[in-house]
This record gives sequence, C-alpha cells and structure tokens, in this order.
Amino acid sequence: MKNTQGQSRLFLAILISLIVGFTTGVVVTVYKAPSILSKMPQAQQQGPSPDEIARHIKHMEGEAAKNPQDVKGWIELGNAYFDGEIPDKAINAYLKALALSPDNPDVLTDLGVMYRRNKQLDKAIETFDKAAKIDPTHIQSRFNKGVVLFHDMNDKAGAIKAWEEVAKLQPAYPISTGQTIQQLLESIK
Repeated sequence: MKNTQGQSRLFLAILISLIVGFTTGVVVTVYKAPSILSKMPQAQQQGPSPDEIARHIKHMEGEAAKNPQDVKGWIELGNAYFDGEIPDKAINAYLKALALSPDNPDVLTDLGVMYRRNKQLDKAIETFDKAAKIDPTHIQSRFNKGVVLFHDMNDKAGAIKAWEEVAKLQPAYPISTGQTIQQLLESIK
C-alpha cells in the first residue's frame, strides 16, 4: 500500500510541477512579447520614396526630351508623374503618348485617373469610356468610371451600372476594401 500512495504523491507532484511550469511560461511570454516585438524589423515601405520618385521623374524627363517619338518613354514619364501626384504633368505626358499610339486602354485609364485628381470629372468619364470601347474586356476603366460616378458625381445609378459591367466580366474582381465587386454591388443596392 505504501507503494501506491508513494506513486500517487509522485504523480501529483509531477502534475503540479507541469501546471506551474506551463503557467509560468505563459506569464513570461505575455510580459516578454512587447520587447520581442520591438526587436523585430519594421515592415518595408510599400512604394518608392519621394526622393526616388523625383530622381525617376528627372531621368524620364531627360529621356523624353532625347526621344520625343518614344511612346514607352512618355508612358513611363506619365507614370512617374502619376506616382509623384503631379496630375497636370501626368496628363500632358499621357496625351503625348496617346498622340503617338492612341489605342492604349491602360494609358487612357491612367489619364482618366489623373483627370479625376485634377477635378476634370467629365473628361475622366469620357476617357474611361474610350478605354472600355477600345477594349471591351478592360475592367479597370469600368471600375474607375464607377468610382468617379459614385464618389465624385453622386451618381449612384451610373456607378452601379458601371460596376455591373465589371461584375459581368469578372464577378470575383477584388477591390481595395477586400470585397469582391459582387459584394460591393450587394452592399450599395
């Protein structure tokens, strides 16, 4: 009988030690977590810095001056101004690219975004429509048209119509909120 009581006490002592050890581990982890997190590297910056954008703009301005017939150079310059949030200059660069190659729906869509930022809403809508006419499957131009109609022109019905066209082409089209276009439409109808 002594053996059974001794084994029970030993088992109980081991069980209590495990519980105390586990609890102590949890407490230490909780109190140490902030210091561990502070030693972790910070997330990298998502895009180029303003200095990098400025250098790129200067470089692309030089390239466009050397090669004024280079469509790709004008597009890259427009994109650099786009990234630098300089809509007037982006518009001019995109217009020069389109004068050389008028049927690029991606450039037209970026031009429309710059018209929006420049508060030229009718031109933005016209440009998005032109991009969609050139490429009937161009989703971004249709989506952006809906954004301008909904957020800037308070035209909910027009926005829904534009976004329904997107949903026909790609029902699971993801938007920046994490929703799909279909979910967006359901939430605003």
